[in-house]
Amino acid sequence: MSIDMDCSIFCRTKLCFNAFFFLFIISSFTCLHVVFGTASEFDYGVHCNSVVHESKPVDEEFNIMPFPGRQYGYFSGGDKVLNNPPSRSYYAPKSKTLLFETHHVFTTDADDVFMVEGNLIFQTSFYYEQSISSGSSYFRGTLDFDFRGFWSRTTGKLCMVGSSYAYSKEGKLLHLAAVLKINNLQSSSNISTLVTGTMDSLSSANDPNHFEQISLLMFPQVNYAYTMISNQFSKGCPRGTDVQPMSSLRLSQTRTICDMLGGSNAFELEYTGSCNSSKSCNPFGDGIGYLPSVISLSMIQCSNDRQSLRFLIEFRNDSYQGYYSSPNLNTSLIGEGSWDAKSNRLCIIACRIYDASSSLEKSHVGDCTTRLSLRFPAILSIRNPSTIVGEIWSEKPRNEGGFFDRVEFRNTGRYGGGIQLQGLKYVYTEMDEVKKSCPKKNSRTNSSMEHYPDGYSGDMSFSMSIINGSKGSIGWGSSDILAVDDQQYQRFPSLLPSSSSKPKSSGVESDSSSGLLNVSYKISIPPLSLELDGGLKPVNQSSYEYLQTKIQISAEGVYDTTTGSLCMVGCRRSRLDGKSFSSHSIDCDILVQVNFLPLNSRKTNNIKGSIESTREKTDSLYFKPLQILGTTYSRSWGAESVWRMDFEMIGSVVSNTLAIIFVAFQIFHVRKHRGIGPMVSLLMLVILALGHLIPLVLNLEAMFIQDSERSVLIRGGKWLEMNEVIIRVVTMVAFLLQVRLLMLSWTARCSTEKKKTLWIAEKRGLYVCAPVYVIGAIIAFSVKSRQNVHRTVMARHSWYDIDEIILGNSRAYAGLILDAFLFPQIIFNMFHNSRELALSRLFYIGITLVRLVPHGYDLYRANSYVDIDDTYIYADHGADYYSTAWDFIIIVLGIFFAVIIHYQQRLGGRYFLSKRFLESVIDEEPPVDSEEQLPLKYST
Repeated sequence: MSIDMDCSIFCRTKLCFNAFFFLFIISSFTCLHVVFGTASEFDYGVHCNSVVHESKPVDEEFNIMPFPGRQYGYFSGGDKVLNNPPSRSYYAPKSKTLLFETHHVFTTDADDVFMVEGNLIFQTSFYYEQSISSGSSYFRGTLDFDFRGFWSRTTGKLCMVGSSYAYSKEGKLLHLAAVLKINNLQSSSNISTLVTGTMDSLSSANDPNHFEQISLLMFPQVNYAYTMISNQFSKGCPRGTDVQPMSSLRLSQTRTICDMLGGSNAFELEYTGSCNSSKSCNPFGDGIGYLPSVISLSMIQCSNDRQSLRFLIEFRNDSYQGYYSSPNLNTSLIGEGSWDAKSNRLCIIACRIYDASSSLEKSHVGDCTTRLSLRFPAILSIRNPSTIVGEIWSEKPRNEGGFFDRVEFRNTGRYGGGIQLQGLKYVYTEMDEVKKSCPKKNSRTNSSMEHYPDGYSGDMSFSMSIINGSKGSIGWGSSDILAVDDQQYQRFPSLLPSSSSKPKSSGVESDSSSGLLNVSYKISIPPLSLELDGGLKPVNQSSYEYLQTKIQISAEGVYDTTTGSLCMVGCRRSRLDGKSFSSHSIDCDILVQVNFLPLNSRKTNNIKGSIESTREKTDSLYFKPLQILGTTYSRSWGAESVWRMDFEMIGSVVSNTLAIIFVAFQIFHVRKHRGIGPMVSLLMLVILALGHLIPLVLNLEAMFIQDSERSVLIRGGKWLEMNEVIIRVVTMVAFLLQVRLLMLSWTARCSTEKKKTLWIAEKRGLYVCAPVYVIGAIIAFSVKSRQNVHRTVMARHSWYDIDEIILGNSRAYAGLILDAFLFPQIIFNMFHNSRELALSRLFYIGITLVRLVPHGYDLYRANSYVDIDDTYIYADHGADYYSTAWDFIIIVLGIFFAVIIHYQQRLGGRYFLSKRFLESVIDEEPPVDSEEQLPLKYST
């Protein structure tokens, strides 16, 4: 009877629970529906009927909106919900962009009125101070609104209502309801058409969900008419500099102007010598507070015939704003251009954008008197190494307000900005100076066993570390080859010299039979620290601007393939008053000397050289000599590194698999001999468990995303990524087994009758190990820091580098503790003075070999492979102490500890102590029950 009653009660309870759960789910969805809602729940008529009257939708129709499926733009305002960094200490947003996505367009019962459904996505990004130790971090956030409303094709107005949600700075969930109003959505557009609008909150001002007005601006892209360019430039670029068409390259039918200038392109401005304080050289006057040094052309749209295109033209005071930064519309122009095939140049007409500072809704276009011209030079030289040059000027009379002098601009990017130009030639003009400045060296015979990089190979381009005397490394740079003799340089097809580019001077003649080749380089030294002085340090420039300053040097000279010596004369453009480049301030009194090591050298820093000024020390452009250490990797090294990494992948998997097997033997050993578990040092087991846990934590992202830090040289396919995941999985299994072994020993320790004695020995061992580890850390950190001298110097200006050094040293020292994992067991055995076979032979010998084999392999690798730290997978230099000395010390120490454990388990934990010391320790021991028997002794 009682059983039936219990079952009945149980059934009723279950039924009530199911009913309650069902009601809870229904109420939850209802609450979510009420809280978040949809665009249709807001009264469109109340907020939008005055803009576009609500109409009844009839049918779906596509391609009606003058928007493409995805329309990009910019916004301002909304900081309450769109500018919430994780920290209060943050910089102004680097980017405020938006994306309008049109999902559906329906016709309605009203003529020229359409119902539109879509969403508006706001994107913000900025840097914020995370902490003193970690420095600044980059944050990017999004806010997505769902909208529904109506658009009038007659008036060009769009009104929509919608909702979204966000979190306040206090972490509270905000329900955001908004009305979106957009103007100038016409069926066709031209250069003066700007799509502007506002988004206002539907909540009252004192409501927590209220936010301030957001204004937005977009450039229409559908049905755009190039009216200005067709009317103004029908006869070419008016008042442009007269340049012979033959001096500029033509564009092939397969490479249009849109292909050449797609995306964003940055150019450095060069002001002529006539630009002085009495006349304005600034296209925006003196009101913006700086003289622009950089002009960027960001393509908005290309025409269907791909001969005309639209640009957003921005004038900036530095070139380090990044790809995600929003433009300053107050110092920007909107322009349209067309390629003139007769004069081989791009002609652009540009207009000002007014009133963009107060509210983007009020922005409008006017003053279309600015002109730009851009071309691709057919001949390069040391003084004119740019593959794109242009000019900008004003069509206004000189005495009229807003007039500015003609300004030139040119690109300075690597490899010619990535632009491929067929037929580009290089002409050597400074070879007489090369002959005077470069010392002549005796060439080795061809029978020499040393082989240096071929002048036509990719080994000639290299990255380099810049060293300023005793101040150490102050930055990194690159040296990219432009031309070699009169042959096509296939590695960089942007420059294809022909036979007509042979040296015209009577200087050093190229002689391939003797190993002498004429070469040209572009040397770039981007952001340097404040350690430079003299002629390289711009004047009247803030620290921030200086840190972003590039030093570009064009050089040409002679390379001797038999000695690996490269000697060149260099030219660089100096800044005018530390603000902008001048076309008349070119310093060609620079000597660049580089020595390549033989290809069979296994050193990564296989290039040494210097950059010196040949001017007098009293000259304002003189600078102290800079030493350079270059790094290049030959193709054979690349193939060798791929094979080595494959081998190291296998070695890492085998190593972790063996660790699993050896730990499993110890688990079986503990389970077989019940009294053995308490005799194992818990500190040793914790160290081994952490040794497997820490790599899993540090490299967890490698299981999900590609490790971009690895060298591009060897990141070729998915096989490598898959093996990395396998390594993580095997490491995880080894960690779980280590935890299992720790739990077994802990449980056995707590349940044994003589646990008090064992815990005393464990604590004494901890008291000994802790000071040893601390003192060892101090010594090891000081030794390891000497290997990071250059990085330490740079770290004075970067918290990130300090963190990298500290974390790197900590990780390496943790590896050293793992190498000596038997040390806590030795100390424990000494205090407990036991002869038990606590550790299985396979366990302590096997794990010791697992830890020591990488150091033996590192000794072999150092003499057999090129040293490329960022490609190491097995015996990673960042995870332990690896060098010839450290490898030898660790191997000897590991074997020594294994031998001590072996004899401790045969002769007793204190067998190596003197009798006098042994007697004093015995006197201090607490009494132990004489009836306790040893659980397992070493049998002979």
